[in-house]
Amino acid sequence: MNILIIGAGKMGYSIGSAWSKRESYTIYMVEKSLATRKTIKKRNKNLQVDKTLPDFWKGDIVLFAVKPQNFQKLAQVIVKKNILTKNYLSIMAGISADTIAKELMTYIPITRIMPNIGIDIALGVNCILYPKNIKKSSKKTINSLFEHLGTVHILKNEKLLNSVTAISGSGPAYVFLFLLVFENISKEIGFSKRVSKKIIYDTVRGALELTRNENNIRKLINEVTSKKGTTEEALKVLEKNNFGLYQIMKAAIFAAKNRADKLSKLN
Repeated sequence: MNILIIGAGKMGYSIGSAWSKRESYTIYMVEKSLATRKTIKKRNKNLQVDKTLPDFWKGDIVLFAVKPQNFQKLAQVIVKKNILTKNYLSIMAGISADTIAKELMTYIPITRIMPNIGIDIALGVNCILYPKNIKKSSKKTINSLFEHLGTVHILKNEKLLNSVTAISGSGPAYVFLFLLVFENISKEIGFSKRVSKKIIYDTVRGALELTRNENNIRKLINEVTSKKGTTEEALKVLEKNNFGLYQIMKAAIFAAKNRADKLSKLN
């Protein structure tokens, strides 16, 4: 299978690197940055990477992993160089499938995917929106490609992609920030950096493992909480009306979604 990946940033490279390990897959990457190209060539000998799009490239999949604002000019080059593919895939935020098709002047199926950083360790969340004109065989291939990077979730409504961006796309950053805050507070109350990280990460790991066997999160919270105990005092702050964790998280997630909505309108 021949795959052309345009854009070798964090996501583009991670995807290409993972796919390049599969037998009978040829991955060709295009990346403007000289420094990035040099890094890729040192890190992964299985990836072909160049500065410009090849003339008359023909293959199975073209994946767009560029910044949305760069796509219009890119589309012009693709048309000019007569790039031929069976399927277009896009991980660009904010650009609809209809807009992509219009810029490329094509009727070739365009599938939109929103992955997240977990693909680095094959634990990514990959939300996929398939077009109506895609073949079942292509769906099977694309599902297989992204199952190699983590879990696959099929969306039926393109509008949900902006919500996905705010939840799973940005979600890892929320978790990282929580860990950083937790660690810093742990240091403030007397623990060393090393001990703080160890205790907190082990605590989070254990808590996540418990959720695998119990869907009722409130039940788990109640199991930790004793009446008039320390946890109850902390939860009074975290769940305080109009100022608690729920309100803060809701404001943050809606801010991310609103930004995604605005980007969609710009494109």
